[in-house]
Amino acid sequence: MLSRRLIRIKVLQILYAWSRKSDSTIQQAEQELKTSLERSYYMFFLILLLLFDLVDYAEEKIRLGKEKKMPTPEELNPNERFIRNRLIGDLRNHEELTAYIRNHSVGWNDNAVLVKKLYNTLVATDAYREYMNNGEDNYKNDRFLIKYLLSEILPASEDLQTSLEEQSIYWNDELEFILSALIRFVDLFPARNGRAITLPSMYRSPEDEQFALQLLHKSILHHDEYTGLIEQHTRNWEVDRIARLDVLILIQAITEILHFADIPVRVSINEYIEIAKYYSTEKSAVFVNGILDKIVADLKKENRFRKEGRGLIGEV
Repeated sequence: MLSRRLIRIKVLQILYAWSRKSDSTIQQAEQELKTSLERSYYMFFLILLLLFDLVDYAEEKIRLGKEKKMPTPEELNPNERFIRNRLIGDLRNHEELTAYIRNHSVGWNDNAVLVKKLYNTLVATDAYREYMNNGEDNYKNDRFLIKYLLSEILPASEDLQTSLEEQSIYWNDELEFILSALIRFVDLFPARNGRAITLPSMYRSPEDEQFALQLLHKSILHHDEYTGLIEQHTRNWEVDRIARLDVLILIQAITEILHFADIPVRVSINEYIEIAKYYSTEKSAVFVNGILDKIVADLKKENRFRKEGRGLIGEV
């Protein structure tokens, strides 16, 4: 489930934290990375619970409306399409999903205010009104609304971002990745009421876990060596005046290029340019691109790295 892009970002975050602690060991940094990645996977289930809470909130509103002393005709005969959403029903009954939530004690601390705000935002949209009043009451429309929640309502919620940041120091800027994974997951339904659908694994492949740990380990192990390499190619700059994050992005990129034979050089460069665009300064992407191009050209002349298999793409 966790993409290579997210893994690289997580490694960079831990590498940054390690660089600021004089007494931090490689083993401690690796454990921090494992915890950070596990928490990302945990968020997947936490957001699913939030969807359930939204439906439960809507159901409670309907119940309270019916119990009023003088309910309106609409309160007596409410539109229950949202609370009867078939996809939510399948998710609630998914055995693997419920087992993970139960075994890992997944839950929100106190999200009543958040749920209310998200619900009010949702019901005010044209998409919700169209869903509730659509003449076709089917699974396709049920899934459409849940995907709308995941793609439009949740990513735009500052309250959700704040709540996540307050709950875990590891949940920085990754909501977008988790929501994308959730959209892919709900797209698999329906299939025998969800019973034939397996939960996405934490890693997309066994190699991804090793990629994460080795990338961090080797970036720390070769930190000083690759800092020197960067100094050689930034003679008009003093390394201590270059943004700390830019230096770490370069170190991590060099590590990936030199130590992962199955990843094409251009893939690595492009990945770290994108990371620099998002996480560093406005000029960082151009700077990182330029320095990496120079370093790679010299490393090729010195025959410092060799690519194998898929890693040869673009090299011949």
